Amino acid sequence: MQLIAAKCPDCGADLKIPEGSPSVICEYCGGNILVADILGTTSVMQNCMTLAYSAMESKNYKDAYDHFNRAIEIDMKNPNAWFGKAVCEGMIGKVGENSFGQMIDMFESSFKYVSEDKQANFRKIASAEIVKVVRKSTNIIQLACELLVLKKEDDKISSELGNEIRELKENVKKTIQKAQEYDPDNKDVTTLLDEVTSGTFFKSDIDEESQSKENSPINIFKSINIEPEKPQPDTSGQSSENQTGSNKKSGCSFVILIFVMAAVSAGLLLG
Repeated sequence: MQLIAAKCPDCGADLKIPEGSPSVICEYCGGNILVADILGTTSVMQNCMTLAYSAMESKNYKDAYDHFNRAIEIDMKNPNAWFGKAVCEGMIGKVGENSFGQMIDMFESSFKYVSEDKQANFRKIASAEIVKVVRKSTNIIQLACELLVLKKEDDKISSELGNEIRELKENVKKTIQKAQEYDPDNKDVTTLLDEVTSGTFFKSDIDEESQSKENSPINIFKSINIEPEKPQPDTSGQSSENQTGSNKKSGCSFVILIFVMAAVSAGLLLG
């Protein structure tokens, strides 16, 4: 018998629904869930939702997002489709494009359309999902913030980068505060909000002595598999012509290094 993957609307746990079954018992919370409440009533809607949950189970959030979106086009008042789309947005969205804010908007849409007796459950599950999404984005957020310590020749680049990172930090804080609003008793949310408020969330877990080394341009370039050119050996014994060529090459390499660093900075903030 084929089993259909889905999510329990009461606790958010994974469900395995026997094909053709009108209802299923959640083995985690014990709730008796009507399949029509999860997948919808029409065959087209059920197909979209089934494909979406199957893709989500495989962590293929891009395909899951598209299937949930299709389900919303069929019935924009489907709370489970909005909820699933919100989770996928958080998992695949770019931190520099306010994907956190878009995720919250989608969660709010799911709350608007779900029945009143399911409201509290949806909010608690959303709170837990927000923690997962922010934790998943930790490394890229930290690296983006640490780029501020790099010396840059272009003050305009430094200023723009600083503004974007400050905005990013504020978006992260607002997102976690929203998760706390959804479920004040969620201890994981409280812990994460403390980290964000104190600023420790935005710093790599390394000791102060190695901080400057970890944040050096060389180490950051190693982390993305780009090695800056090594310093040229002493050329005092070489001809004047060779020295000139070496100096030009070194100067060119430095310009390229600055350019690539700026490009990497912008790229990190976009993805």
